[in-house]
Amino acid sequence: MIIKIKECDFQYHIASFTKNEDILKEMLDKNYTVAYLKDNNLTLYPMNKEIILTNEEKKQLSKVADYSIFEMTPGNIYIYYDASSLDNALFITNRCNSNCIMCPVSSIVRKNDPIENISTLLKISSQIPNDSAHITITGGEPFLLRKDIFTLFQFLKDHLNSVEYLLLTNARALSNKEYFELFRQTIPDNLLIGIPIHGSNEKRHDTITRAKGSFKQTMMALHHLMSTHIRVEIRIVVSQLNIDDLQQIAQLIIKECKRVYTVKFIGLEMLGNARRNLNDVWIDYKESFLKTKSAIDLLVKNEIDVGIYNYPLCCVDQPYWSLCEKSITDYKVRYLPQCNQCTKKDACGGMFSGTYNLMKGVIEPIL
Repeated sequence: MIIKIKECDFQYHIASFTKNEDILKEMLDKNYTVAYLKDNNLTLYPMNKEIILTNEEKKQLSKVADYSIFEMTPGNIYIYYDASSLDNALFITNRCNSNCIMCPVSSIVRKNDPIENISTLLKISSQIPNDSAHITITGGEPFLLRKDIFTLFQFLKDHLNSVEYLLLTNARALSNKEYFELFRQTIPDNLLIGIPIHGSNEKRHDTITRAKGSFKQTMMALHHLMSTHIRVEIRIVVSQLNIDDLQQIAQLIIKECKRVYTVKFIGLEMLGNARRNLNDVWIDYKESFLKTKSAIDLLVKNEIDVGIYNYPLCCVDQPYWSLCEKSITDYKVRYLPQCNQCTKKDACGGMFSGTYNLMKGVIEPIL
């Protein structure tokens, strides 16, 4: 979330936010940079720089929870960490060493997006509250931070080890045994690593990632992981390109990744590359689910935990509703007008803003 602050002429700062004077003192005792809201004044400590806010700017900032973390630039306050949310992330970059045809990030961004500086990531991490419940470490591809990512992992392990972490990565870097050992030694205790498998074989997987050798690298990383106690979540993004291969992917998981913690079937987010390649990749959630059921059943039969992400409940058969999870980031969730009639709306995760128009003729309220 970005809040526009007209008179904000601060240069780049990471700052913890509070409206409470006692919390301000607590933060300053910890040597935090702090943005303190009082009346219509936002003061940046310890610099004692002050901004006079408009009533509307004050109103917006008043809604922000204490202990949230701001990334401040001239004219903008970006809420990097929202203390009222369970959906926070350490974002490394949009850049990636694959170029998946159905990725919601475009090829241009994937190639050119900057990689976050390790000092900035450590600064943000140092101000995250100790009682945080969950943080996702994500990209793009987080391992493009190279060996600096192990510095970040070690910091989180030393200072925020009780937090639950989800690391989203294609894991290609972990095919290297030396690199994998550094990963194993430095990660926090409560880390779940989410890794996509896009096809049951090299040809299918690499066609989707558009990165030669990616299947072999990901499978080697999974082989390393299966020999440890690190929890692994395998992610299958369902598209036209692998809809007829899901049963074979399930068989591959059963054979090679029996110790997997969970498998998630994921509906498409139609932005970036996915939108550009819509005719090649898009399959509506209802048809997608029907063709996914046999793979789900096979995994469940083999006592592997399964979840379903990004599918509205009305597109899923009722016996499978218990597998559906609210997985879409809050600001991306959309519901169609007919969803207001649905008796299951509160339990439903809705759909992505990018798929809203594509689903208009498919969504039917559950009455």
